[in-house]
Amino acid sequence: MDSKQIEALVTAEDPTAAAARGSPLPVETIPHSVYESAAQHVRSQLSGRELPRVALICGKGLQGVAEGLEGTVVEIPFTDIPGFVSSTVLKSTGRLVFGEISGTPVVCIVGRCHYYEGYSMKHITFPIRVLSLVGAKVLVVTSAVSGIAQDLDLGDVVVVKDHISLPTLAGLNPLIGPNFAQLGPRLPSMYNAYTFALRKLAFKVFLANTELQKKSVRMREAVYCYTTGPSTETRAECLALRSLGAEVIGSSTVPEVIVARHSGLDVLCLGLVTSVVAQGTEPSAEEAARAALNGTPQPKTTASEEDDILARKGSVKKGHQRPNDLNLLIRLIVDQL
Repeated sequence: MDSKQIEALVTAEDPTAAAARGSPLPVETIPHSVYESAAQHVRSQLSGRELPRVALICGKGLQGVAEGLEGTVVEIPFTDIPGFVSSTVLKSTGRLVFGEISGTPVVCIVGRCHYYEGYSMKHITFPIRVLSLVGAKVLVVTSAVSGIAQDLDLGDVVVVKDHISLPTLAGLNPLIGPNFAQLGPRLPSMYNAYTFALRKLAFKVFLANTELQKKSVRMREAVYCYTTGPSTETRAECLALRSLGAEVIGSSTVPEVIVARHSGLDVLCLGLVTSVVAQGTEPSAEEAARAALNGTPQPKTTASEEDDILARKGSVKKGHQRPNDLNLLIRLIVDQL
């Protein structure tokens, strides 16, 4: 076997050989025609009704908005739409739910998919691009998050003001690959990914609503850190992320936000804190062993080796009472868009 035959064999088996010769690596992409086909299918199911201006991603346990839509409600299962994939972590099939909130036409994405399920970044962000082609101008994202800031508690609502995306910084970006000018620019800016005017509106609505104030709902801005999951972060990782400025952690949201901004949509992201990091001092195994050998009391710490870094604290019930409050907040915000 001569050198050219060897080179051909290596190239066939190892795509990095092509890169070494200056050829780009093969990158998974979805043809623009597939996005158009999906958008056309969605339009055909709406029977000439007004197309939605607002798209809402309903996070896990936060489907109340979709269940309370007004007007003539139309549901389209993901399985009926070209290019859509279905979540493997939900018992029911994902769907698009079309309806109205205070006369504003909206669409709710129920059953979002995650990268950790094994789908590509292109697939989990596919619905956002399709809805932008259908006519959506605003994306409202809801998500269950884990709090790592020391002042966060179960049931707190956070308005995401910025994000830290370790997967994106490491090269896992949904925009990698050929760019379709019909969808957005080649090099979109994420410097102000979360629209200030929408964040301001969220706080105006929240502060003016007596029902939410009477329930002592707490809301604050926070920096969201995206990790792929599905395993949670270690104690050291949480401390490191906190030192970088992260305040809440989640395994969704950011890929969709990047694609939404690429498509020119304004973005508002609201998170519900459903778990918080154990804040206690980590026990020392060495000190515990010395105490056991010496027959002395084990050193006191504010945590134990059984503590989960994302252990639930306080009232778990309190954390699960807030979805209705968050759904009310979203309805009030959409009413003023």
